[in-house]
Amino acid sequence: MVLWIGLDDTDSKKGGCTTYIGALLIRRLERLGLRLIGFPRLIRLNPNCPFKTRGNAAIALKLQGEYSPEVKELVAEVIEEYAELGEEGTEPGVVFIEGEPPEELRRFYWRAVWEIISLEDAFKLAERIGAKLLYYENGRGIVGALAAIGADLAAGKTYELIAHRRRDYWGTIRHIDPKSVFEMDKATRPYTFDNVDYESGEIRIAPHTPCPVLLGIRGVDPEVLKKAFRMLRIGEPVEMVTIFETNQGTDVHLRPAKIAQLRDGMSAIVTGKVLEKPRFEVGGHVFFKLSDGTGELTCAAYEPTKSFRNVVAKLLPGDEVAAYGAVKLKPQGLTLNLEKIHVKKLVEAVVKRPPKCPKCGKRMESMGAGKGYRCKKCRIRLGSEAAEIIKLPRELTLGFYEVPPSARRHLAKPLNLQI
Repeated sequence: MVLWIGLDDTDSKKGGCTTYIGALLIRRLERLGLRLIGFPRLIRLNPNCPFKTRGNAAIALKLQGEYSPEVKELVAEVIEEYAELGEEGTEPGVVFIEGEPPEELRRFYWRAVWEIISLEDAFKLAERIGAKLLYYENGRGIVGALAAIGADLAAGKTYELIAHRRRDYWGTIRHIDPKSVFEMDKATRPYTFDNVDYESGEIRIAPHTPCPVLLGIRGVDPEVLKKAFRMLRIGEPVEMVTIFETNQGTDVHLRPAKIAQLRDGMSAIVTGKVLEKPRFEVGGHVFFKLSDGTGELTCAAYEPTKSFRNVVAKLLPGDEVAAYGAVKLKPQGLTLNLEKIHVKKLVEAVVKRPPKCPKCGKRMESMGAGKGYRCKKCRIRLGSEAAEIIKLPRELTLGFYEVPPSARRHLAKPLNLQI
């Protein structure tokens, strides 16, 4: 007998972590005689979800065993001990499904990645497929729990090794030697990714929150992840280490769309032409307008994207690009927060300057926009079409550009990642 257990929304903005509860459950369920099949799942859902705490992740476990009151009681005990119950927005939900999940659950997963699903839809689906539920408060976590069980990893998957801290270390500074992280990254690339941000010099494997996670290493090969972990110099005891299979780094949240089809909360790929010279605004953010014939869209590269903003700033009106990112409704209208950009076609960069006088050879002066040129000395006049056209080299080349690791979303696929 196969038993699937999905869970979500056990943490809060103050602390807690659903991966920690999932890792504990694996070990405690084994004491009841259940056995994990394959890797546990760490599934990221719509990154624009307004209900998320941090990365909008849910957990699913595929187990050899049967559902029983003892299993439900054990899960409840772990949640009630370690979930952030009582904190605002924490609404844990657990789903139990015996046998393989139906096709309808796979479709539900894709909706949860691309849309915002109502709690009512989730409860109706659970009833239709005969799932057993355990939830607290309104049970918002039921949405993610169902989606994690139904996750379709055929479009690509990666892995994450997560080391959890002992409880007496929660909320304290993490003791990881940064130099060992850089050494590990150089030794394991491209089989691991986003370990460090070389632009800022920051290590990216450790969170900054008071949660139970000590570190997480992401990659495409579980064996390489184990090797990478052994290379780290850690100055505190580790409670447990778990490798999850995940949809992180796969770009599954992005879908090609026309501007007229965009809605708040989507993540999209929009291809069009740049309408204006990008501009830096207060706060160091860069904005430009994009058109695809069905409408106009503001694209934004915010200050945390660092040098990526300088790439965006080199675009010119008429350039053709594909813009990747989250669509948000802002005061200026729908805005796409750039995650990466594909520069597909570049216009020529030219400047015009007054021609030389055909008689004396000196540079003529402009009489105003569209009014042509004149030579004061020779009193010769020429039309505006006589302007001297100078072609300038473009500082941009065709190809893909992406934000640095420190600004990358969990689901965004790094350009050098091969999966």
